[in-house]
Amino acid sequence: MILAQPILIALLASLVIIYFARLRTRAWDILAIGLFFGVAALLVVRPAVATRLAHAVGIGRGVDLIVYLAIPGLTLLILLLFAKTRELNTKLTATIRAMALANPHVNSGPDHTRH
Repeated sequence: MILAQPILIALLASLVIIYFARLRTRAWDILAIGLFFGVAALLVVRPAVATRLAHAVGIGRGVDLIVYLAIPGLTLLILLLFAKTRELNTKLTATIRAMALANPHVNSGPDHTRH
């Protein structure tokens, strides 16, 4: 085992722990993160597996296969985050609009009229 392998495994494990401690823990999330951790740990401990998979699909190196899979995966993640941000902005706008209509006479601060 090379020095990078236990370091990468520890990094992956800490990311999973942080994810479950601070973020979501629905059943689907547990399954997806568990599967991701398992595959990532396997590829760290046995890099030849990535090379064999790459050769099976006609790619020369395992690292190339990982990069080719990571690019659309990260793009999907960015799109999901963008969609969630847009949804939250829409909800926030609707909430603020409803609050403004419900309280039309609320003073928004000190009167700064010029004399």
